[in-house]
Amino acid sequence: MLADRLHLFPLFIVIYVPVSFCITYIIAVANKHVEPGFPYISDTGTLPPESCVFGQLLNIGAVVAMAMFYIRYKQIATYQKDCPVRIITRVNMAALVMGLFSAFGISLVGNFQETNVVVVHLIGAFFAFGMGLVYCCLQTYLSFKLPDIPGSSRNLRVGRLAICILDVVFILTLMIAAAFTIGERPNNPRKWTPDEPMYGAHLTSTISEWLMAFLTCLYLATFTPEFKYFEMIKPEIMFRDTPGVSAIRITKDIEPQTGDGPVKFSEGLT
Repeated sequence: MLADRLHLFPLFIVIYVPVSFCITYIIAVANKHVEPGFPYISDTGTLPPESCVFGQLLNIGAVVAMAMFYIRYKQIATYQKDCPVRIITRVNMAALVMGLFSAFGISLVGNFQETNVVVVHLIGAFFAFGMGLVYCCLQTYLSFKLPDIPGSSRNLRVGRLAICILDVVFILTLMIAAAFTIGERPNNPRKWTPDEPMYGAHLTSTISEWLMAFLTCLYLATFTPEFKYFEMIKPEIMFRDTPGVSAIRITKDIEPQTGDGPVKFSEGLT
């Protein structure tokens, strides 16, 4: 069961998302809907049939990402339960909210193509990239504040910080380069060719987007070593004899362990 293999969630994301982008890229290029030279990721999922595949693949990825963000939230909450620190608790909750919004944005990008509902598409892109970046920054902060969490290491923390810095550079490069192309786009904005004015700026923007997407997946993959030390126990449901006498009771026993064994917690509804 995945409950004791939580490290598979970040591994799934780091493989699944890039492969999904490559699949829709190949379909879009094969149908001559985009030029092979680095279109925007969204351009590879704008027209059918690739738009159908793009939406479905991103929806699946968004659901898995939401589950992983929640697992990370519970991991940190469980680890510091005995000696809670208010700032860590608040940052942990803020990171969860940012992560969920980011995953929701991924779904919006996949379901609302730029040629159909461009405003919603752009909002989704802001959620996915903007709030996704904030999520990574908050998690990096938590990593340095909780250096002794099982599975953590100095190299892991420094690596997360480096990825965050690169992500900031790429998102700024993306926006600045894209701004230079305004008013210079061809009649078909998905058909940029080298002879187009500001083609270099367009290429800089699109490459920055792809690199940022892959780096974000790589960042999430860094949760793998820490997730190996935790497992989620199935909730236990207690049925009531008479309706209305008492609510369904779910066990919520948290039993942190020390040493090499996994830290276990059970979580359910209340």
